[in-house]
Amino acid sequence: MHPADFPIHHPQGTEDPRPNPDEERLDLIADVHISVLDSISGFDKLVEKSEPDFKATAQAFLTMHSRHETTLAAYLTQSGRSPDENGSFLGTLNRAVIEARSWFQDVDSDVMKRVAEGEEQVLETYQKARDAGQTVEANAMLTQQMEEIQTLLSDHHA
Repeated sequence: MHPADFPIHHPQGTEDPRPNPDEERLDLIADVHISVLDSISGFDKLVEKSEPDFKATAQAFLTMHSRHETTLAAYLTQSGRSPDENGSFLGTLNRAVIEARSWFQDVDSDVMKRVAEGEEQVLETYQKARDAGQTVEANAMLTQQMEEIQTLLSDHHA
């Protein structure tokens, strides 16, 4: 037996001060979910504002992230969590930047460098969650989604 397997008795009315590893792993999956929501927010605006030659690329990323969001939200729900519905301030900021940029220049394939940078940040969030020692099911889900992001990036990166 491992020392962590032995129950620790605490005085009545006090809680174990150690963090729950299962909760920490779910927190990291929730972080991935928020990161994906932020991506959806940005790609939704990119699809709206992009030039025809880039619209299909933006739509491919939006579709992929929307599918990932649904899967992540279902996993969190199944694990007893209420998934976030709005994303973070960063998602709102991304939409505003895309909107402002579209006032001054075309949103076209030149944006792909920024898309790649954003996707690398999303992948870092996924990697951090995977590095936390997820369940087999969660690890498979995260790995598959990371591979899909990497494939789409390589298919559309200059």
